[in-house]
Amino acid sequence: MKLFVTGANGFIGSSLCRYFLARGWEVHGLVRRTSNLYNLEGLPVHLHTGDLRDPASFAIPSGTTHVIHSASIVSDTADDAVCSENIHLLAVNLAVKLRALPQPPQRLLYISTALVLGYNGQDISEQRPGESAMFLPYTRFKVKAEEFLLQQWQNHGLPVVILRPGDVYGPYDRVSCIHLLRGCERKWPLIVGRGDCRFGFCYIDNLCQVARLALTQPGIEGRAYTVTNGALPTWGEFFSGLQRRLQIRQWLRVPVWGAYTLAAVLRGWQRIRPGFVPVVNYYRVRRITTETTYDISQTIADLGYRPDDGTERQIDEIVAWYLQEKEDGHIA
Repeated sequence: MKLFVTGANGFIGSSLCRYFLARGWEVHGLVRRTSNLYNLEGLPVHLHTGDLRDPASFAIPSGTTHVIHSASIVSDTADDAVCSENIHLLAVNLAVKLRALPQPPQRLLYISTALVLGYNGQDISEQRPGESAMFLPYTRFKVKAEEFLLQQWQNHGLPVVILRPGDVYGPYDRVSCIHLLRGCERKWPLIVGRGDCRFGFCYIDNLCQVARLALTQPGIEGRAYTVTNGALPTWGEFFSGLQRRLQIRQWLRVPVWGAYTLAAVLRGWQRIRPGFVPVVNYYRVRRITTETTYDISQTIADLGYRPDDGTERQIDEIVAWYLQEKEDGHIA
């Protein structure tokens, strides 16, 4: 079991490395020369430097049996050019490298996103898509990368399986959790409206569990699986859980119309100052004020997935990580 993980230094990539190392796998990771390797400190990961945007800059380690492609920009504000280069192009270059190997891997696992199925709906699936999120370049190029990799399976036998996680949270998350927790400490009113809409919460350990199952289950090439927790919290439960553990109480309840008004004002300011990146935008307000759940029944049936639904404990672990990082001076 020789695993090669792209984007190994990121939140999801480093969590996958940690998970598979704990289960006895030999883990190799691809990182850029400029990558921050803090998330990998102390882990016996065999690191390889290179840039997936440049095929000549990296090589697949000899004897690799399994590959997880987790390298990707994660942004709801990045434009087409950035997403094309940092999502679709990465998948193309990795597939070309894998096809050129004398011995192809037993499985290529691609970390996509549940947003390709849409949002604002219950039990969303390919058969019951939600409201389209294709207005986001991030979503469009995830779809494009999926389509390309599935063509590689159909036309060239590249054994790809796609995972579509919901909203992934957990320790080591510096993309979302760290900003939410900073917002809590600054007493930002995170809960908008009644906060009673559920969302596709996916704890990182659950994603890692499904990754292991999808790497080792025979006969599932060419399929895609959605991953969330089984029991889903509401946005209000999740945000108030973070606030409560930081001993912060949200005194101001922001009405939905007020959040949309703020988003419009910040969007106007962005037009005046193009370098400005709004903390609040229309899409983010809509996400946290609409119900979005995904159907994971196929993931359970095909892979034997058993979600860990200990949401309160999972929130505890996120906040404990954050406070420890602050105490150690890694978060200003």
